[in-house]
Amino acid sequence: MVIGRDYMLRKPDGPSAAKHFLHTQLVPRAVNLAGGLEVALSRASTRTGIRPAVILGGIAAATVMAMVRLWESRAGTGQRRV
Repeated sequence: MVIGRDYMLRKPDGPSAAKHFLHTQLVPRAVNLAGGLEVALSRASTRTGIRPAVILGGIAAATVMAMVRLWESRAGTGQRRV
């Protein structure tokens, strides 16, 4: 491949297939998911009277605790070193 003087100046015809898929499929879905979670958090906050940050912190703590318990249970299934 020969690189000419105008190598960086030439613009391709369009975005690559991966970039097109990212911008048309993944990003809109991620934004819709985030918006839906925000609405659910807001509704839960309104119903319970608890601030959204406290609810979010509780959910995060519960998720971490569940992951730790899962990792500990998986570590116990194999043979242990003595």
